[in-house]
Amino acid sequence: MGSASVKIIALVVSVAALALGREFFIPIALALCFHALLSPVVRGLERLKLPAPLGAAVVVLGGLALFIVGGWALSGPVGRWVDKAPASIASARAKLRTIGRPLDRLTDAATGQAPDSADAAPSDSGAKPRAAPPAPPPPPPPPAPGAGPAVPSLFAQLLGKATSVVAVLLSVLVLLYLMLAAGNMLFRKLVKVVPAADDKRTASDILHETESIVARYLLISAVINGGQGVAVGLAMWAIGMPDPLIWGLLTFALEFIPYLGGAVNVGLLLIGGFAAFTGMGQVILPAAIYLVITTLQNNVVSPYAYGNRLKLNPLAVMICVLFWWFIWGIPGAFLAIPIAAWLKVLGDEVPRMSALGELLGE
Repeated sequence: MGSASVKIIALVVSVAALALGREFFIPIALALCFHALLSPVVRGLERLKLPAPLGAAVVVLGGLALFIVGGWALSGPVGRWVDKAPASIASARAKLRTIGRPLDRLTDAATGQAPDSADAAPSDSGAKPRAAPPAPPPPPPPPAPGAGPAVPSLFAQLLGKATSVVAVLLSVLVLLYLMLAAGNMLFRKLVKVVPAADDKRTASDILHETESIVARYLLISAVINGGQGVAVGLAMWAIGMPDPLIWGLLTFALEFIPYLGGAVNVGLLLIGGFAAFTGMGQVILPAAIYLVITTLQNNVVSPYAYGNRLKLNPLAVMICVLFWWFIWGIPGAFLAIPIAAWLKVLGDEVPRMSALGELLGE
């Protein structure tokens, strides 16, 4: 068996292991990502004579407290928006059906089919009256006492998902605290197992550069997405779009997922526009404003903010996002850019992997 076949088999096995072991790998990857962001804060507390375990506890518990307080403050508006979502979707669907009815008639005329009897007007006032519609079928019998529903209720499904999310968050918090409390022990251990002295220096450079790039990416992305969320929320308020705060929050959260998050936000804004407005121009206006804001951000703000340290090929970024979305879902899409940045640094620093750096770079 040739070396190329061995590499392909190893790649397939690695991808399968990542997909099957997602419950194991996702908390570790998220903890490493946040470790890169928060470790400078813990080191700063160490310079203030605060031990690393205590500094890690302060940072982790402080971040958790901010998350809980923010979630509690936003629970009211978000809950009301979720309660109104089914009615908004039904309203948007009815308006879309009304808009699409002329297109359906044109399609029926082009294919030679008769128009729908519900839409066709009577051609003659003396036409025979339409027969009464058949009686509706009787309702299904109630379930027997003690028999559970065949399909789990929405509350049960949401409760199951919330339980799994809470379990992942707890795992991430515990891993993050242990990593931060250990200080640089993890990096020292990784460098120590590398045999050659030159390889030790390369491994140390890769670890420190990756940590710096990931921390810078997360911090700058949070600032940029926050500014974009404020701009979108104010724009939605100015045009009379309901729940402008929710649209700002959605923008902030979804922009952490490159490309796919923006596409989802455009779709949600179109649904909200159909539910809130009647004229076609007003319906499209929220999504159009969002596209203008995000285009300005991507072409003016982001290149200046990120600088030359995170120069990734847009096509490679899209492929990475789709791949990690397929493997790990939403957490994978969030981690796609940090993982791509790590692979780019690896390709730039290791000569044998220079092809990887060339493919990912601009």
